[in-house]
Amino acid sequence: MKISRNGMAAAVIAFSVALTSCITTQNLTGMDFSKETVPNSRSYFSQVWAVEADNELTVSGKLRLKGVAGTNARYVEVALVSAAGKVLERRKVPFYPRMLTGLKGRREARFTAQFSEIPPRGTVIRLSNVN
Repeated sequence: MKISRNGMAAAVIAFSVALTSCITTQNLTGMDFSKETVPNSRSYFSQVWAVEADNELTVSGKLRLKGVAGTNARYVEVALVSAAGKVLERRKVPFYPRMLTGLKGRREARFTAQFSEIPPRGTVIRLSNVN
């Protein structure tokens, strides 16, 4: 049996989609948890993910500069806040790379915070820059 190039390409694409959908975790931000950021004049948060695995919650994302001026923040604080406004748990985590400046390639940094328990649905994930 001879398979055409188009048929082979379609089979490879279908296999790739099936494989990646099996191993991709679902972002719970916006579904089970909402995101809140503390305003900052020099930076903002993007690509924030909340993922449950092994009965733990992992929150990760990027901290990006708004302009060319660097930031004096040294850490990202990730707090889990109940619907009633009570802080359930918080983590102060570093971001990488540590130098966040306006130079090309240095305008964003990544952070990750892990929590040992899954908070209740409706919990707010509050992000802020802290020293």
